[in-house]
Amino acid sequence: MAKHPLSFSPPMNVPAWLCANLLLLLLAIGPVGTLRAQTVTPNRQPAELDQFITRLMDSARIPGLSMVVIRGNNIVYSKSYGLTKADSTQPVTPNTVFEAASLSKPVFAYAVMQLVEEKLLDLNKPLYEYLPYPDAAADARYQKITARMVLSHQSGFPNWRKDRKLPQLAMAYSPGKRFGYSGEGYVYLQKVVEKITDQPINEIMEFRVLKPLGMTNSSFVWQSDFNKHVAMPHNEAGEPEQKYQPGQANMAYSLHTTAEDYARFIRAIFTPAGLEPTTVNQMLTPTSKLPTRFSGDTLSTNLYWGLGFGLEEMSDATWFWHWGDNGAFKCFIMANRDRQDAVIYFTNSTNGLDIADRIVAKTLGGQHPAFPFLDINADEFFRKHPYKGK
Repeated sequence: MAKHPLSFSPPMNVPAWLCANLLLLLLAIGPVGTLRAQTVTPNRQPAELDQFITRLMDSARIPGLSMVVIRGNNIVYSKSYGLTKADSTQPVTPNTVFEAASLSKPVFAYAVMQLVEEKLLDLNKPLYEYLPYPDAAADARYQKITARMVLSHQSGFPNWRKDRKLPQLAMAYSPGKRFGYSGEGYVYLQKVVEKITDQPINEIMEFRVLKPLGMTNSSFVWQSDFNKHVAMPHNEAGEPEQKYQPGQANMAYSLHTTAEDYARFIRAIFTPAGLEPTTVNQMLTPTSKLPTRFSGDTLSTNLYWGLGFGLEEMSDATWFWHWGDNGAFKCFIMANRDRQDAVIYFTNSTNGLDIADRIVAKTLGGQHPAFPFLDINADEFFRKHPYKGK
């Protein structure tokens, strides 16, 4: 039988304890072994974390990455790596703007919950009573959709309609019956929020979230200043692609931000700012039960969705999390509210989510069923894409 590439047979006359240590060293230095490496304390072991991240990026062909680690609600590590564009010399810096993709959704949920506190919006009132939605009018079931259903992904809408250039939006199933991730639900809720506030959504988000939290390098629409320090998208091979510049805000995916700005938002969840603690509790309370796999039917025993975030209810800890995927931009956050610990990272690569489990393992530790749910497995990724770096 052929040996595994990392199999290890002890030579004669070598103590067993030394052989065991050599095996651990071999596991630690290879791409497969990095997930097994011990969690670091970023502010005390920055060089080890830097080497770890740089090697991951090289292995996964990720040109640029920006990351923040929070411990006890304090930023203990903020670092940017690589280039904004693979064929340039411009480095990624803490001011480099990335597409947040679906990390837009929790930020919008935060603003929605402000409206709930102000009694301008009722989580359980059908959105139809605020604003009929012609796009879905062919199926009367849509009239049952509430803001709670949208924020917990139980609207019954598909993620996106078959042809986003056409108005027709078909229901995937009855509202409130099951989890079904939906950007369309957020678009409908966005229109309702604009209706009840009589303001454009971008102005609402600027006034209620971005400015109060000091997210000065963030916007849901393209800003000319972004041209100076924006990350460009890259495909699986690490080749640059065309950059999308949103002229209209979309609460499902159009946020442009930095890792440090997004860390300000997460810290506002840890120590509620702009929301009452009881309201944040609502956001982080299980509302819909998730399957073990994103498109599966078997329900998980510890995965849920709250109002804006995914939740892991583990025996030793509760975590909230979300991912972002705009194709050639990928990002991820994992956070523990009790400990007030989090990791936030953004990449300008199609491959950016494939290393999420390793980054979380290295910076936060813990067991995370969110990764099987999202089909994120760095070991499997690197088996399919062997390391060819330095």
